[in-house]
Amino acid sequence: MKKQSHNLFKTISAEQVENLTSVVKETLAEGFNYSKPKVFTAADLWNIQRQGKSRIQRRFSF
Repeated sequence: MKKQSHNLFKTISAEQVENLTSVVKETLAEGFNYSKPKVFTAADLWNIQRQGKSRIQRRFSF
């Protein structure tokens, strides 16, 4: 069974295609405060490892 259709865009005019494919400038909403993403540091990695060790100890301390 053939699933492709060759007449999908025959009803769309050239002007409508131009309108649909035009590039729109993006803007941020008013009052939006962009903050820098937090940088992952060695202290963050140390914290993750420290928390993981305590979880493993709790799991096997029956």
